[in-house]
Amino acid sequence: MPVSASLLSQQQSGPRFSKDAPLNIIWPVLTALSLFVITYFWLLLPSLEGHLMDRKREMIRALTDSAWSTVHYYAEQADRGILTVETARKQAIDHLRHLRFGPEGKDYFWINDMQPRIIMHPYRPDLEGRDTTDLTDPAGKHLFVAFADKVRDQGSGYVDYQWQWQDDPNRIVEKISYVKGFTPWGWVIGSGVYVEDVRDQIASITRHISMVCLGITAVMIVLSFYTIWQGSITERKRRNIEMSLKESEAKYRLLAETAREIIMTFDADYAITYANQAWTEIWPAGHGEIVGTSILDIVAIEHRPAFKEKVARASRGEMADYLMEAAFQVDAGAVEVPIEATLARMPGTEGECHYLLAARDITERKKAARQAQIHREQLYQSAKMASLGTLVSGVAHEVNNPISTVMLNVQTFEKFWHCAKPVLERFHRKEGNLTVGGLPYDAFSHRMPQLIRHTIEGVERVKRIVGDLKAFAGQNPENLKEDVDINEVVEKSAGLVASLIRKATVDFEVHCAADLPPFKGDAQRIEQVVINLLVNACQATEDRNRPMRITTGYEASRGALFIEVKDAGTGMPPEVLQRITDPFFTTKRNSGGTGLGLSISDTIIRDHGGQLEFETTVGQGTTAVVWLPPQGSTARQEKAP
Repeated sequence: MPVSASLLSQQQSGPRFSKDAPLNIIWPVLTALSLFVITYFWLLLPSLEGHLMDRKREMIRALTDSAWSTVHYYAEQADRGILTVETARKQAIDHLRHLRFGPEGKDYFWINDMQPRIIMHPYRPDLEGRDTTDLTDPAGKHLFVAFADKVRDQGSGYVDYQWQWQDDPNRIVEKISYVKGFTPWGWVIGSGVYVEDVRDQIASITRHISMVCLGITAVMIVLSFYTIWQGSITERKRRNIEMSLKESEAKYRLLAETAREIIMTFDADYAITYANQAWTEIWPAGHGEIVGTSILDIVAIEHRPAFKEKVARASRGEMADYLMEAAFQVDAGAVEVPIEATLARMPGTEGECHYLLAARDITERKKAARQAQIHREQLYQSAKMASLGTLVSGVAHEVNNPISTVMLNVQTFEKFWHCAKPVLERFHRKEGNLTVGGLPYDAFSHRMPQLIRHTIEGVERVKRIVGDLKAFAGQNPENLKEDVDINEVVEKSAGLVASLIRKATVDFEVHCAADLPPFKGDAQRIEQVVINLLVNACQATEDRNRPMRITTGYEASRGALFIEVKDAGTGMPPEVLQRITDPFFTTKRNSGGTGLGLSISDTIIRDHGGQLEFETTVGQGTTAVVWLPPQGSTARQEKAP
């Protein structure tokens, strides 16, 4: 509808509002007045009369109980021998005779027995000692007989009758008395209240309340007419504003629902009050309505502290930067959707905080950024690999020449040792105290072969490492034809890094399964893999009391031999585990790591037809398993659980 037409429609509808508005207001006012009158005359006044009468009844009952307690006191004095029975009765009668209560101090107590005979009556001493069986009130009721019957049947109770007004025998009025029997002496103790007295009080209260109510009613009528007049004007304005607000709301709702961004509103308790249609594009079908749930339930856990801080700053009006990056978790947290969002506090009344969140799904942008980063890393790795061939050739040439010299010298030294050993032994047998290099000859002769052997093994290991680099660069063919004993490889590898293991843990064990078949391969290269895994396990173990295990065995279900290296160290997060065998990827670059150890190890195991697998939990440790195909198809050892 055009704006001019809308305004014209509102102007034309004004008179209709002024006619309808009083009816909408006057009916509640008239209803309230009617309910007030009905409540006052049919409910309040009868209830007040009953309440006052009940209070009078409770009063005379309490007073009679008090008088009864007085009589009981004198009876106890007689029972204890302090007073005679006659003296106790006389003192009790005298005490009650002079007791008075009531507004004028003229209400009293009386005593009769069960015959009935009047024992004490302060205003009718002429009746004392008389048999009152035939005494009746103007209505013909034998009142003292009724007192005795009430005590005889119930022990105490109320009795209605007519009696003289206090000390005026010429004025007879209605009275309600409460009587209670004192069994030890056969007495009936009673006191009463005049019904006319209660009615006078009710009439006085009614007059005062009626005047107040009439005044209130008059004020309500005046205020009602004023309210009707003001309501007519207010209703007309309200309807005009309501129509304008509906048009504005429809426009803004259309903008929100057709927007590509996710638009949400939530309150101070983080409860979502609105979500537009764009939200359904990432919210799985069948997961229910999002409105009413907490927005913290859909914000990823790692982003919640920052999100709460943004909301707190927005509530205080301190935000200079409204843009933030976070992530929504949907499908019970199984999927995270990265978002770029703006957050602002919505205008409203003081004390009521509502917030507007406009979020844009940046999954594709993140994916493109990650892909670009991967491409950059691939180009970087390609450049490294391109220069690696030249580097390996130079390193191999520079290292192999001195290593070859060392190997020749060691072989010459070994021949020299074999030639010199018989001469040294003869001299030692002859002299008996030969020392070489500060060592006794026995220890020296035992240690020399070990030194020569370890030197040769170290030189061979250096040559093998150079060969690994050449193999990694694709310049050295593999020779995997020797029969390898997996247990021997593990024991030798553990011995070579024994000092490092002792520094890392005090709980290290090697479990080698018996009767394992050999496999075709290169023992030194497999040894290199095991050493690499053990070194990584030592570096991950920060507490020396945590265990480290290396186990060998055969898994029948896979038909493969295995070497398992298990530590209880720091573990790895999933993003590190995914790239652990990538070339040049390392988390220890600051401490000298190159990122080639596990990459070369993975290449070696794949060249042997096996697999290198990892299982890890952050804070609990890592298990690395080397799977290798056996030479034969028959094996008996199963992998221990």
